[in-house]
Amino acid sequence: MSKISATKRVIEILKDLNDGKKLCIENLSFAYNTSTRSIRRDFELIKDIFGDILISQSKGCYQVVTKALLEDTLNPTELYTLKNILKLSEESNLNMAKKLDDDIKKAIIKDEINPIYKSANKPYEEIYIHKDKFKLLENAVKYRKEIKIVYNNDSKISTFYLNPHKIIFISENFYLASQTRELVYIKNRIALIESIEYTGKEFFYNHNLLEFIDAIQTLWAVYKDNWKDCMVDVVLVIPKAQAKYFKLKKFLPSQEITKEYSNGAIQVNYKVTSQYELTGLIKQWIPHIKVIKPRGLKNMFRDIAKIYYEDTNIIK
Repeated sequence: MSKISATKRVIEILKDLNDGKKLCIENLSFAYNTSTRSIRRDFELIKDIFGDILISQSKGCYQVVTKALLEDTLNPTELYTLKNILKLSEESNLNMAKKLDDDIKKAIIKDEINPIYKSANKPYEEIYIHKDKFKLLENAVKYRKEIKIVYNNDSKISTFYLNPHKIIFISENFYLASQTRELVYIKNRIALIESIEYTGKEFFYNHNLLEFIDAIQTLWAVYKDNWKDCMVDVVLVIPKAQAKYFKLKKFLPSQEITKEYSNGAIQVNYKVTSQYELTGLIKQWIPHIKVIKPRGLKNMFRDIAKIYYEDTNIIK
């Protein structure tokens, strides 16, 4: 087979890409009787002219990013998630948005007259204005550097010397999970940190603490050296009318439906580091919830429910 000109070859490759075909370097090299290096140069030329419109689904194979391609390869939920990630990157001025070609972004984020999905609230904290803090903290966590921070919590200024173990995203905000010089676990809202300094000291990770951080379910998790042995079992009973919501969604990762009653009610179990990790959830569902155990939590919410009913009667 005689060789064709590089220009004609690139035009034919562009046509096939435009038709949505997946093209592989090895196959093109054989088809055009040329080296794989030449085909790679063709793809580089296409990128130079049209921007980074190619995606690699497998090693050495490419397709053009188009709306149709995205819809063929992603289901609606996955595409919606990808859109939100890119929107977050754009709004927070992250590198992903800076480096991604505009054509690709337009293919992913396409304005629709009547979009299928709607996010009713902003599910994340703005972080771009704190980007310098994040860089310092990322470096401190990665290289085990002790830091000194000044923390402003409701105008209460505190100074802490910390061994930062991890940056965690929880309850829609970013926190720094650390251990103090006194070996006490502490979490600090990053947005409230006024200043960060390296002290020049290094530390060793507390791997027991790292495991605890990885297992955190709420902001109110309580750390102890033997935290694994001190987990609290919380048992709730949910009436039939509300049971469907607990079947549809796990309110905490440890949630488990352990029993279904003949009247449609369900028993839900949680395993937490402290009973107080469940107080917020239970308050949301009063009076449509019953605490079975532990006894302390049961007594607490019996009193709260009593006050609720008394207030309701006063209103009536």
